[in-house]
Amino acid sequence: MILLKKTCSIVCATLFLVWGIVAANASEMSLEGFILAVRENNPTLQASLKRLEASYHTVRSAVAVQRPSAGLRGATSYNTDDSQSRQGVYSLSAAISHRFDVSGVYSAQEKQLLLQYNILAADHLALINNTLAAAESLYWRSFIARENSALQKEILAQRREDLRITEEKFRQQLIPRLDVVRAQARVEEAESIVVQAESAYRDTLTQLATLSGGIAVTPRSETLLVPSLSIRAGVESALTTRNDIRSAELSLERARVLKALAAKGMSPSVEGAIGYTILTDSPSQQPDQNELLFSLNVSIPVYDGGKTKEDTEEKARSIEAAERSLEARRLDVREDVLKARTQWEKAVALEASKRKQVARSDEELKITQLMYMEGMGAQIDLLNAQVDNQRVRTEHLDAIKEMYLALVSLRQAMSEYEPAPAE
Repeated sequence: MILLKKTCSIVCATLFLVWGIVAANASEMSLEGFILAVRENNPTLQASLKRLEASYHTVRSAVAVQRPSAGLRGATSYNTDDSQSRQGVYSLSAAISHRFDVSGVYSAQEKQLLLQYNILAADHLALINNTLAAAESLYWRSFIARENSALQKEILAQRREDLRITEEKFRQQLIPRLDVVRAQARVEEAESIVVQAESAYRDTLTQLATLSGGIAVTPRSETLLVPSLSIRAGVESALTTRNDIRSAELSLERARVLKALAAKGMSPSVEGAIGYTILTDSPSQQPDQNELLFSLNVSIPVYDGGKTKEDTEEKARSIEAAERSLEARRLDVREDVLKARTQWEKAVALEASKRKQVARSDEELKITQLMYMEGMGAQIDLLNAQVDNQRVRTEHLDAIKEMYLALVSLRQAMSEYEPAPAE
């Protein structure tokens, strides 16, 4: 039994030493610095940004067909028929062609492409808002986990001091052996809780590094203050700042443009071209050498098998789907804001209650310890007071954490990390 206790103590000491070395190599960051690191280095955000940049070039490529095109054309042939005189034919010409937008198709195509790009941009901003909200939430979880670890170490130190006093009283034959066994059990329990608290803290640091793109981060050491409400949260305000709402609104607008574009499926097309032959020896070349040729082709569709009609009906149903999607997102925003408000109110009430419990428990523990040291109290009363004090102090830390998390939920619901642009 003694060997097992010594082995556990050595293992715990080794873990604390290794963790101390690792933590020392991690850079302390303020919340603002960590948020900036996540914004600049998070792989998911960077991948989304690159997809958005690729979409920009896709739009420019798609509208390029609306502009005139120019090119050179060269051709040559050689006749080797024995019955005729051998001769070669060659030509070199240049041409400029353009398809004229006589029915407004180009403007509709360009508008829907720009709307598609803006939808992706809004989705990217929504991803930033949600990612940064998760980052701040994790930052405070890690901060509180470190505070809880420090609290558990204080409790462990107190338990060890209680054990020392108990053993001294036992040697003086003032208390029975059972009190020493109880004190040893409390020390072992406290050691186990410290290891769990340190493990939870290490897990949060690993998650912080993942969010920041591999940068080793520890929350900056500072006085833990009870936060105050600094956000004006309202459903109507959220509807104007949320990027997911903007994305849904743009999707609805694009669906309407696509329907108008589908209705132009039977529109006539006009294509013009200017050709110029630079060099040729062919008598059948059109135009002849050093001459210009103007051409104009008009195409008027008569029947397309019902394609335009079905495309229009499909786009009409897409408009209805986009309207329902926008309505659903508005309801989601309302739910997010109201739930975040409730979460904050609950956290405020819980923190105030736990703060009073901590003050009462601290006073009770202080009195119990004095009575026990003077031989006027039982050890079981001291242990119960210590357990109660540990519980309420841990619960108070959790209540403060819930207040910070509620603020994060409010900021996320209002899209304060990355609000939608005004236009």
